[in-house]
Amino acid sequence: MKFWASDRGRLTLLLATAALMLLLGLGTRELWGAETRWANIALQMLQSGDYFDPYLKGAAYYDKPLPSYWLITASAWLTGGLDHWSLRLSSVIAAWLSVWLVYLIGERLYRKGTGLIAGWMLATTFYFVFWARVATADILTVCGVLAAVWWYWRGPEDTRFSRYLVFCLLLSLTSLFKGLIGLILPGLLLLPHLVQEGRWKRHLNWRLCAALSVAGVFYMTPFMLSHVYGTPTYGESGLGLVLRENVVRFFQPFDNIGPIYTYLLYLPVYTLPWAPCWLLALWVAARNWRSVEPNTRWLIWGLGLLMLFFTSSGSRRSYYVLPLVPFAQLLGAWWITRRMAEGNKVSTFGGRGLKIGFGVSAAVLMAVLGVLYPWTNIGGGVVHFGETVKLEAIKRAPLSHWRLVMIDVDNKVPMYLQTGGAPFYYVQQSDDFPRTGNTTALMNWLDHTSGQHWDPKRTIVIAQYHKGDALPLNYLSADHQVITTTPTNGERMFHSRENQSVAFIPQSSPTQN
Repeated sequence: MKFWASDRGRLTLLLATAALMLLLGLGTRELWGAETRWANIALQMLQSGDYFDPYLKGAAYYDKPLPSYWLITASAWLTGGLDHWSLRLSSVIAAWLSVWLVYLIGERLYRKGTGLIAGWMLATTFYFVFWARVATADILTVCGVLAAVWWYWRGPEDTRFSRYLVFCLLLSLTSLFKGLIGLILPGLLLLPHLVQEGRWKRHLNWRLCAALSVAGVFYMTPFMLSHVYGTPTYGESGLGLVLRENVVRFFQPFDNIGPIYTYLLYLPVYTLPWAPCWLLALWVAARNWRSVEPNTRWLIWGLGLLMLFFTSSGSRRSYYVLPLVPFAQLLGAWWITRRMAEGNKVSTFGGRGLKIGFGVSAAVLMAVLGVLYPWTNIGGGVVHFGETVKLEAIKRAPLSHWRLVMIDVDNKVPMYLQTGGAPFYYVQQSDDFPRTGNTTALMNWLDHTSGQHWDPKRTIVIAQYHKGDALPLNYLSADHQVITTTPTNGERMFHSRENQSVAFIPQSSPTQN
């Protein structure tokens, strides 16, 4: 009992609870949203052995820097294959580290107990945990921003080269996950503190320039490797996409265009159930601005600059607000500990009501995201579809002997149909493949289009269609076994599935041993 009453014990409880919330049911839910792109790109890297040219459904797609995909392929190597766990593991680890980093920042900048409360608030924030269990680069960015801010506050007056180097490398690494916001966001957050009392003058020295140069080389390394070792005919430039996604999109948005009040609406939503805490903190700080601690004024100025930056961009989506969430919760934790201190209460962890609130929030999150939501994804869907196709294919030949053709297929399907053999061959819906005819016509078209020979007895064809539409390539059913997607528990309950998948497996006698 003494251990759990100590600072280390309380931190251990926080981190253990966060890990449980992040991992429970993680491998059960189907792919969702942008996860399909990360899965498809990582899978093609693993199948082709080309880790420098990202492809989506067989087409060049350099939408994000390479390291976010490399983290997934590295996880797949460690876990023995690409699946839900390896796909989402990097996001989960980043979220877990983010909780720890918020704790460290809060304990360093404010009164004792602030970091622990901020950590619990972040760990029990619904949308933070939700996105932490999704394979995208957004939580990686959150973790990188927090790491850079934490490192700065460990020695804001320190001008040693080693301090600068680690800070600049953190900025470069974060920028390699999603884009240049990994450099911009920490800069905006720390700008008010640097400007105060002219601190920026102290940091204008040759050591900072040298560290920036090293970090610049580090940032450019994946792009240079892609240029040198990638396919000469690859049609996209990684640096060109950085310019398009980070500069052109900011001033001339071409998608994701939301109203100017997007983040004023979604920051409170994305910080539930603790949004009232930081909103009250803002009100209290505004009323007592002159007497508020300098670190609190810095935090509010930093949050304001981040909000201004995101609002100034014409490209706006709700989850873009995620990097603000930890700092908003940190502000809310400051208000809680201030109020407790004024009431002469113990501020190490909080009163009984606060503990109950964190416990209930954690239990609800585990029940909803770790149990209920995964349950709605089982009993059918693309996971069951992939397993059924594999089982039927193995009856005829070893899995590695099969080749797969994907025709206008949902990105969700390929990950569940890894054969260990040749990579998938993708056919776009706009291609002139035979809509009618027979198996021979389709195989001849594939031979001509791909420049390879396709064995009709060892080729599985998969297509996607909308619910209620006629079965595509139905002529293959004459000499193929037909397998279609079945509804999940949630779809049976809500009748929500729109996209269906169908697989055609050649009919033949099972392999004799």
